[in-house]
Amino acid sequence: MQTVYLGNLARRDNGVPPLRWNAPMTEAARWFCWDSVENRPGGYCGHQDTLGRWPSERVPLFGYHGYSGAENCYCGYMLPQDAIAGWMSSSGHRANLLDPNSREIGMGYYRQDASGRGYFTQDFGHDPVYPPLVINYEALQTADPSVQLYIYDRETGGGFAGLGAATEMMVANDICFSGADWQPYAAEKSWTLPPGTGWRTVYVKTRDAVGRTIVASDTIYLGQSVPINELGLQLASTNTQDVTLYGLDRGWPFVQLSQNWFVDDTFDTFSLLWGNGERVQDAAALGGTAFRLRPGGGESSAWVWTTEFFQETPFVAYFRLKVSNNTSSGEVARIFVKGGGTDYGPLSLKGTDFTSINAYQDFPVAFTFHHNPDDVFLIFQLWRSGNADVTLDGVYIFTDSQPVQSSLTWPVPGGNYRGGGIWVRYTDGAGRFSSVAEADLTPTERLIVSPKALVFLAKVGMPSPPAQTLTIQQEGCQPFRWGVSDNAVWLETQVVEGGAVQVSVDIAGMAAGSYQATITIEAEPWVPGSPVQIPVELIVAEEIWRCYLPLTLRDYQP
Repeated sequence: MQTVYLGNLARRDNGVPPLRWNAPMTEAARWFCWDSVENRPGGYCGHQDTLGRWPSERVPLFGYHGYSGAENCYCGYMLPQDAIAGWMSSSGHRANLLDPNSREIGMGYYRQDASGRGYFTQDFGHDPVYPPLVINYEALQTADPSVQLYIYDRETGGGFAGLGAATEMMVANDICFSGADWQPYAAEKSWTLPPGTGWRTVYVKTRDAVGRTIVASDTIYLGQSVPINELGLQLASTNTQDVTLYGLDRGWPFVQLSQNWFVDDTFDTFSLLWGNGERVQDAAALGGTAFRLRPGGGESSAWVWTTEFFQETPFVAYFRLKVSNNTSSGEVARIFVKGGGTDYGPLSLKGTDFTSINAYQDFPVAFTFHHNPDDVFLIFQLWRSGNADVTLDGVYIFTDSQPVQSSLTWPVPGGNYRGGGIWVRYTDGAGRFSSVAEADLTPTERLIVSPKALVFLAKVGMPSPPAQTLTIQQEGCQPFRWGVSDNAVWLETQVVEGGAVQVSVDIAGMAAGSYQATITIEAEPWVPGSPVQIPVELIVAEEIWRCYLPLTLRDYQP
């Protein structure tokens, strides 16, 4: 971590943004260092491991889905500052370390105790789906709560799954973004951490012109000295293969999911095929622009295409359209999809299919983008065929419907989830569907109490046993109140600092026997998991015997 930080200071001194420490790339770098020492008895200095793999092959095998391949190595063991100085004195290594195209770094080292031989490895990369956040150039700690943030912008491109450049952002010290407001996007920002001592995480959510969001975070220790035993890859950026959505039970039987997949007239392959049509400013359109096909000179058509999207997975394309006249019972437009050589549709639309004029309405076409070396295109096309203006805002892409659950873990297509917002659309399985909403990616409000039961053991005539503690955990972003009650005169409950309940018993005057009671923890207003009932058993015995078990020391050698 210190080497990453010192490398970022070198980048700062040369006008290059800092790198975010990355967990999968660090695992790859660590393994290569170990392999270069333990599996090379005669010593080694290079970039090919003993299995014949180069960095561009090795790093993805450890779970990094972005671009990688640049690597710096030091064939020895030394202090971090010496490694950085050596790399900065070598033209090739310096170019890697200062490459402005890199956004993330893996850093590994290994030292063999017996021989003292060591190895340092830096792996560099960037993942187009993830714009990192870096606090104080990735310093381990700060004594000053005032810190500097570097907030990367999204990379545009990436086919229909890509995001647009960030236009706004919000910053917070908690994942719920409590009290945060949207503000114009800026790459650099001063920020204040919560006071006190301990680990502090900052969260940044950015969004583009059509509302696609993504969250990034970084963590730093606030205090004079870092607790070395708490350092680990949990502090590095990483990715997962799935994402969990909460609060989905909204009265619909099915749900469709989207990683903010939306393509419109601003996409670089969008074009007018024939006829009359032009981009127009439209405050009702996502992003503020749309594409209007209008009468005159016959029919008109526009399309947008890509070669980059998830293949062999059922999807639904929702064309977001509006018309200037909805009185015609004849056809006014046709929409269709072509995926890897397979045609879907056309769906013929009459004027009367639109519930009102000049109001956007979604029309679905199910499709699958097939793998086809002879036809690598995914095409969305709109064809105006009537006498009304037909305006296309864009096309949403959602997965096929699946049954609703209150919380749902979704294996994302491509297996590379890195904080992106998730859109949901509900359906009834018979053609009706809801508007688009953003899913809640933080746990819904829930009350959790541990342990699940308490047992007290006491002796007649002796002092009452020590008190025990119930830990109360509140999940979710909306705080709620809770209260505690019990149903026994010999039982006492008291709420203590830190959101816990101290439970004690009073055995004065009680005869030997087993006594039962219940503690009830109840939230107000109601949340899932409430009320929680904790059974309590009090055993009052005439005598308590201590039992000592024997200890045997095996393999004893005098």
